[in-house]
This record gives sequence, C-alpha cells and structure tokens, in this order.
Amino acid sequence: MKKLIITSLALLIFPLMAFAQQADDREKGIEFYRQGEFQKAADILLKRTEFEEKDRLAWVYLGASYVNLDKMDDAVKAFNKTDVIYKENLPEYDSELKIVSKPKPRYTKEARSRHTSGTIRLAIEFKADGTIGFVVPVNELPNGLTDRAVEAANGISFKPAVIKGEPATVVKIMSYSFRVY
Repeated sequence: MKKLIITSLALLIFPLMAFAQQADDREKGIEFYRQGEFQKAADILLKRTEFEEKDRLAWVYLGASYVNLDKMDDAVKAFNKTDVIYKENLPEYDSELKIVSKPKPRYTKEARSRHTSGTIRLAIEFKADGTIGFVVPVNELPNGLTDRAVEAANGISFKPAVIKGEPATVVKIMSYSFRVY
C-alpha cells in the first residue's frame, strides 16, 4: 500500500515539476534575450513553445530573438502565434512599461485616395535605456501605411518596465488602425 501511495504521488509531482522547469526555462530564455544572447534565447524559447504552445510571452520573445538573428520569416511566424493565444504569462514587474505618448501615423495620399483601411500589428522592443529597439510589422497594409505605422512606433516615448529594481527591456505587440471616413 505504501508503495502504491508513493508511486501515485510521483506520478502527480513529476509532471508538475516538469511544467515548473519549463516555465523557469522561459524566464531563462527571456534573460538571455535581455543579455543579447539571442541564439541561446531562441533555442530555449523554441523548446518552451514546443512544450507549451499557449505560452504567449515565450512566442513574443522567440520572435524578438529571431529578429536579432536576422531570421525575419521565423520572427513573423512566431509573432503571429501570439495573435491566437489569449493566455498571458507575464513576468512579475515592480512596475510595468508605461507608454507616455504614442504618435498617430498619418495617412498617405495614395492610401486615402484608394480608401485603404485596416490594422497593422507591430512587434516593438522597448529597451531598458528608454529607447525603441526594433519595430517589426507582423502584418502589413499597402500604399505606404506600414511605413507610416513603423515611423509612428519609432516615436513612442515610454518609461521602461522595472524588474527587481532595474529597468528591463520588454517586447510588446501593438496595433495601429487606419480608417477612412
């Protein structure tokens, strides 16, 4: 009977330990990203997304790692995974990223004359030093609107997130909408 109880507990505990280890791996991958070790980050985060497909944060930082490794097709595929995942796995922040101002992109003449409208999603790196890093379109709109959205995103001012008392680099997916009235 004692052996049966021990075996049952082991069957319950080991999967939980594996899940906890994978979550720790996500944090390790994000830390490698923040240290500029993008290949290590990508390797760890890819394994994390294979283990837990609904880990939105792992997909975001996997895409960001691919951007820095100049693997743009892989980056966009990873960022697109975040669109269908609703579960947020956010790290614990002392204070979250705060957008101070988000400039609005202007229509191009061509887009206005063609009545082009829609929403562009951008992956944006908000660096710990208060500057914008990369801005990668996850989807695009024609007639110069994608370029206008990227220009506007580069003009965002913000206060960096703080983790463990230190400013931290954060990657977010943000949207810009264009509507012709």
